[in-house]
Amino acid sequence: MIKKDFIKKISYQTGLNDGIVKLIIERFLREIRAALSRQERIEIRNFGVFYIKNTKAKKGRNMKTGETIDIPERQKIVFKPTKIFHMENKQ
Repeated sequence: MIKKDFIKKISYQTGLNDGIVKLIIERFLREIRAALSRQERIEIRNFGVFYIKNTKAKKGRNMKTGETIDIPERQKIVFKPTKIFHMENKQ
């Protein structure tokens, strides 16, 4: 499912104009990106949590040449879903 599909579905379910729904979704996503860029934790009840996790530096291997390379530490975005997702999958 892509963003366009979400817009159409929400527009149909709410009776709102596609343009308004698109604007709301775009602003919502912009706020999530901005909060993550500020290293903020985002908790959406009954959905999940987005947060920044630091990874340690490590050794890696170039699969083509077999050469050992250094992989620097970095930050990545992690999403941890709530338990409600686990309950839905069991039914």
